[in-house]
Amino acid sequence: MKRKIILLIMLFFLSIGNIKAQYGPVVSFSYDDGYPSWWDLGFPLYQKYGFPAVGWINAITWWMQGTDYHALEHLQVMQKAGWEISSHTYSHADPITQLEVSKMKNWLDSLGFPNSGFQSPRNDWTHNLVNIVRAYHPYYSAGTGNYNQSEEGMSHPYDIYFLKRFSLTNDVTIQQVRKLLDSAAVKNQWVIFYGHPLGNQSGGWEQDTALLRATFDEVVSRQIPVKTVREVVNDLYPPGCVIRCSDDTSQYPVRSTFENAGSFNASVWNEYWHTVNWTDPRYIGSPAVYCNTSNKNLPVMKFYRNIPNGQYEVRATIIVKDPDRTYRLFYSINDESNPSKDSVEVSKNSDVSLGMVTVTNGQFALYTQKADVISGSNGYVGWAYIRLITQTVVNAKVYLQGSYAGSGTMATTLNSSDNLPFHHPYNDTLGIWNYRGSERVYDMPADIVDWVLVELRTGTAANTIVGSRAALLKSNGSIVDLDGSSQVKFNRIVPGNYYIVIRHRNHLPIMSANPVNLSFTNSSLYDFSTAQTQAYGTESMADLGSSVFGLISGDANANGQVQNNDLQNYWILQNGQSGYKESDFNLNGQVQNNDQENYWVPNNGKGTQVPN
Repeated sequence: MKRKIILLIMLFFLSIGNIKAQYGPVVSFSYDDGYPSWWDLGFPLYQKYGFPAVGWINAITWWMQGTDYHALEHLQVMQKAGWEISSHTYSHADPITQLEVSKMKNWLDSLGFPNSGFQSPRNDWTHNLVNIVRAYHPYYSAGTGNYNQSEEGMSHPYDIYFLKRFSLTNDVTIQQVRKLLDSAAVKNQWVIFYGHPLGNQSGGWEQDTALLRATFDEVVSRQIPVKTVREVVNDLYPPGCVIRCSDDTSQYPVRSTFENAGSFNASVWNEYWHTVNWTDPRYIGSPAVYCNTSNKNLPVMKFYRNIPNGQYEVRATIIVKDPDRTYRLFYSINDESNPSKDSVEVSKNSDVSLGMVTVTNGQFALYTQKADVISGSNGYVGWAYIRLITQTVVNAKVYLQGSYAGSGTMATTLNSSDNLPFHHPYNDTLGIWNYRGSERVYDMPADIVDWVLVELRTGTAANTIVGSRAALLKSNGSIVDLDGSSQVKFNRIVPGNYYIVIRHRNHLPIMSANPVNLSFTNSSLYDFSTAQTQAYGTESMADLGSSVFGLISGDANANGQVQNNDLQNYWILQNGQSGYKESDFNLNGQVQNNDQENYWVPNNGKGTQVPN
């Protein structure tokens, strides 16, 4: 019930309109430098709970360079399981230089750790360093929270170039952790925990697995999602769809050296860092473009970006320089002739929704010229970011041959026998699925059969994949999101026509016969089960009788083929075992003779027709 209440609150605040947009609560776990204990002690515990973490590493360390540690191989496995591997500079040098930042970024890219974020050694942070880091990384972590001063997690809008973390080391009590998480759950805050090595030494350096396990249990009890830092940043600042207002402008002059000290000027647009401490949330890591509410005759400011065509929600991060004032900012979207067509009201640093827009010519622009005082006196109010948020939802129906019980239903025995994991099974360390999502539930709905992996393609070939999502399969064949009822949402994918691929851990994958039109909030049902022709290829599904079709069972190793190795390497070894097993082809929680006789034998030699 608690989880449903939190979800309803989130959905309310995310509804479209000129209201403050909310994100959270959310928790991230992270580690600095690089230590063997990440792999030896930490990773098994993270796998048990199905949580990802962030490893901020240096290239030049005894762990990375020691041949006996196999650090690179371990990091690659951890990444396959959903971890984010990001930058802590190349050599932990003091001071931090552009070479340290750029060299580490190139090193990470070359080893298959792309889109890395940045955590600063010693928490070094200046505006000059921000200018260096943001040329290479989507965020900058440097702040440190203080338990003893009753500091809380970060409130939205998050200051992505001054992210704050809390230590999770052996000098921290579980009571302090509980207080921090209680605040996050109530106030929709983001808490980032960090450590260095894992171990049981007392003090503020090592992190005992008992403390980590206790923290995991507190997160689970509050049903707070766990995501990597990059995942949160990408949710809110979609790559390629973010207008950084201090850069993406076409009105001059603005202040060209905004980081220099100096007074604001009411007669012009001002480009400046927000450095005052009065407001919550603080927002000192990104500059904004300010106007003074006393001036109604400024030149029209244009914030713009070329983006893919599609439907978007427009969100803006607006910064208020002075306290105890409420302002109304005027703007227009793609209408230069009337820059005061619409307006939004703010009283503090805020993230607001400006409504929906459909882009048809690959270009987006927001025009603004002035702001009014609603309460208080004249002052400065500015634009920091404008973000184009898009999504696509999938409404699909499939049956699994193994669990099909007839009359349009599937058995939910894995669920009812408590063998169905709360975290999806596609973050495998072998890289079979090549999927790093963090989807999990804290209360599994009773009518769920199993997890499936939903994939979208712009064409039939594998190199046209644009997104994947782990989702839940209901007993009636509906594929739903984590709440057990909603259509499956794909963030950062514009509505349009896509091939839908459905994958399951021991059934052969299928793909829609043709592209399916998907919308922003409510897509029409695509029912694979009604005919063989609903799936790509020829007879790519099992005939379940009564003109019902479903995914073919028997592919224990998920290589797209039902073969002898599914029998020899899985069924023979697992026969007689119970639980969540690859060779449990009928999904009843038991590996038995009927898994071989009824599914592997008749399907041996069959393969998926989804193009690779």
